[in-house]
Amino acid sequence: MSTGDLQLRSVSQLMTESFFIPAYQRGYRWTSQEVTDLLDDVAAFTERPRPIPGEFYCLQPVVVTRCNDHWELIDGQQRLTTIFLILSYFNNRLVADERKALFTLHYETREDSASYLRSLDEGLHKENIDFFHIWQSYQAIREWFKPRINRLNYIEAAILNEVKVIWYEVDQAIEPIAVFTRLNIGKIPLTNAELVKALFLRSGNFDGEGPRAKQLQQLRIAQDWDEIERRLQEEAFWFFLSNRKQEANRIDLVLGLRAEELQQVGNRWDANNLFLAFNAHLVTRQDSAASEWDTVKRIFLQLDEWFRDRFLYHVIGFLLSQEVKVKQICDLGRNAASKTAFRAALKGEVFKLVFGKPRSAVDEAGLARFIEDHVAQLDYEFHRVSIRRQLLLFNIASLLELGGSGPWFPFDHFKKDQWDLEHIRSVKSDMPQRVDSQKAWLEQAVEYFSQPELAAVGRMSNASEQDLAGRLHALRLTEPFDTIAFEAAFNDVIDRYDPGSNVEVDNSIGNLTLLDAATNRSYGNAIFPHKRRKLIALDKAGRFVPLCTKNVFLKYYSTKIDEMLVWTQFDAKEHQNALISMLVRFFTNDGASS
Repeated sequence: MSTGDLQLRSVSQLMTESFFIPAYQRGYRWTSQEVTDLLDDVAAFTERPRPIPGEFYCLQPVVVTRCNDHWELIDGQQRLTTIFLILSYFNNRLVADERKALFTLHYETREDSASYLRSLDEGLHKENIDFFHIWQSYQAIREWFKPRINRLNYIEAAILNEVKVIWYEVDQAIEPIAVFTRLNIGKIPLTNAELVKALFLRSGNFDGEGPRAKQLQQLRIAQDWDEIERRLQEEAFWFFLSNRKQEANRIDLVLGLRAEELQQVGNRWDANNLFLAFNAHLVTRQDSAASEWDTVKRIFLQLDEWFRDRFLYHVIGFLLSQEVKVKQICDLGRNAASKTAFRAALKGEVFKLVFGKPRSAVDEAGLARFIEDHVAQLDYEFHRVSIRRQLLLFNIASLLELGGSGPWFPFDHFKKDQWDLEHIRSVKSDMPQRVDSQKAWLEQAVEYFSQPELAAVGRMSNASEQDLAGRLHALRLTEPFDTIAFEAAFNDVIDRYDPGSNVEVDNSIGNLTLLDAATNRSYGNAIFPHKRRKLIALDKAGRFVPLCTKNVFLKYYSTKIDEMLVWTQFDAKEHQNALISMLVRFFTNDGASS
């Protein structure tokens, strides 16, 4: 949206203005709750414990275009009408010659509304729906002030001088109805990003240049802006940087980093904090808006460099996935003396995050023992966040060790599919308790026993194996359902396919892997071979399966692979040892750094 002006204006600076509300707008519709919410916010602002000089409360944008001697009000009618009613309340408490002159509101098709705003006659408030809403809001204002009469003058001064609107003036060449439609489909307000973009494209930024040069500068910034937003719309790039979905205005992430650099994170009393931060900076800065835009662009290019570098992508991506802030990574890079020092600092952050102490606190000779002891004490019931973090790092470090020819970890799939912890071997204590869950477990087990792979490895040629399959099938069809028989059958299956049940081993990191939430829910506490078959099928279908999860079910870390359909305590121990060895190599100075 092109602009002729964009600025902050206090309510007192609006008092001499005249506003025209065209026919395409609906009437006033704010409820009493919306009015009191606004007043509550302003009151909270005036009562803040440590006021900062120059701080203000900011309303959402008021969008206007010049039309002869008045402003055509494209967006903001509800807010301005409410401010008018609050100011009318202040005036009506005074004698006529002490009342302030207020801004005026005129209507193209509802001329009586303007006169009613001035009279606020209770006897007429039921004549039409507009009068009714205006009167209801005015009554809400009167009721709100009753217990606050002793603070009335203070609140009035705050509303006049410390409440500001974002004054957004649209070029007269732009069709107002098109702008109104854009702003009111789904009632989507102007966003921080749109307002900041308007700040950079403001005509006044380029007053020292000729018309052609001005147009070229505006075009360059607009094209850069669109290119940055387009890149951030790429899911792989966005979810490398962010853990949250955001459909539009992803450039807010870059703008926020620059606002933090300026130590102007905006006004905490307003949702338009980014706009306020850039506005405060640009109005006091001697450099041009074009120069400031180049600084914003450099921040984006730094993020893009991280994304394109294999090591930075994986290590920074890991840190950001664990809620480390992008700003913290930027600060590490700014304070590092070289790229090598930056990479070492990143590994140090990973170590501190995973193990809770600085890397410098563990000498090289004791690193392996330290990691081994730390990993050995992890338990599923008490350390789920830490286990999930270490399994993710296991995957990251494994991919880095593959070198430049290896695949890259897809943070977008990992975050969107909500990968979490899953037991590799079934846990006996997690036997389904409800009848429907028990029947579902039996259905999975029967499905498993019908698979051709069992015959291929010779399992179904065993009479006891066939007996077990028949027993499960019969039990599933039994009515009424026999829960006692189910418990016995469940234990027999677990003992045969997930033998050696041990709570300590079962809840150790060696018996845990990462699995997406949907797959996890689909088979619950299924036996190892059933899980194995499902994961292999997912991988064959092109679904994302983390490298180490796939390796677990292929028994890649096990030295004894004579029995591929069973996961033992020995397998769990070897899986755990593989993780420990990988982390030791990752944190060793000359390990996994490419």
